Amino acid sequence: MKKRIGLGTWQFGGPNIQNGRPTGWGVVNETDAIHTVHAALGQGVRFFDTADSYGAGQSERTLGRALAAQPTSDVVICTKFGNRPTPDGTTIPDFSADYLVEAVDASLQRIGWETLDVLLLHSPPDNFDWANYDTEPFERLVKAGKIGRYGVSSKSVYGAKRVMDAEFGSALEVIYNALDRRAETVLFNAPEADNYLFIGRVPLASGFLNPAYLNQQPTFANDDYRHNLPDRDRNWLIDSVRRLAFLNELPGGLATSALRFSLSHPAISVIIPGARNAGQVTANCAAEALGPLSSEIIDRIRQAVSDVPDHWKPA
Repeated sequence: MKKRIGLGTWQFGGPNIQNGRPTGWGVVNETDAIHTVHAALGQGVRFFDTADSYGAGQSERTLGRALAAQPTSDVVICTKFGNRPTPDGTTIPDFSADYLVEAVDASLQRIGWETLDVLLLHSPPDNFDWANYDTEPFERLVKAGKIGRYGVSSKSVYGAKRVMDAEFGSALEVIYNALDRRAETVLFNAPEADNYLFIGRVPLASGFLNPAYLNQQPTFANDDYRHNLPDRDRNWLIDSVRRLAFLNELPGGLATSALRFSLSHPAISVIIPGARNAGQVTANCAAEALGPLSSEIIDRIRQAVSDVPDHWKPA
């Protein structure tokens, strides 16, 4: 993989109301989204993360149109399945073999791609019954050339550890950022870690590692999923970001420094920050150009934000 900076495309799905609640990032302009993908390609980004549930396929379709308009070699596409729409407009979890095949074919058609390089179960429950989950349907899709590898985009690092314990798949998309570093001890030090491609998700802590929030309170539109964050989580995130204000003094500022943190750990193969325009793509790519943070800065991060809230951990 040429770059360890990828592009997350959750935002291309728009507001994405599921079961009466926003699960997206607000209104998106498709032309802007396509230009963003082209800007990423132009700066050497080759890893693109999406999901069939982002805007009920809208993100995949947009990504596919962008790639078709600017064909590029060695692109890696990672998508997810498991949130099945029902006739009444709701969405239910479905990781069955039948839906797996249906979902893979639908994603390939939307993207206009021959092979999904990485296919992930999308946020199965942390207590998912891996012991009785059949891998043979995935292996058949690998042999058929429809997927390259498979794994899980986990709800939490604890769910990801259960995936590793069960030796399911070979790819894990996990939370890892300057505020939430639990993957270091729960996952990266595990004996099975060498068997997995680790994709670092939410490297900017869902956009909270933003220099604007050092001096002002965030406001999110009603169609942005962050609008419904519990107050105690929002308050902890803002307080913690402000404890890291010293990162804003480094080249590129707070957000770029936060991405440099995620890239500093050798276990991470690629991170997938989102972007809405070429400027944000450039800022993301600057993190890799600047290189990993120094051990002194990383130690300072650990001292400033020592751990996540207790209610984020298993009871």
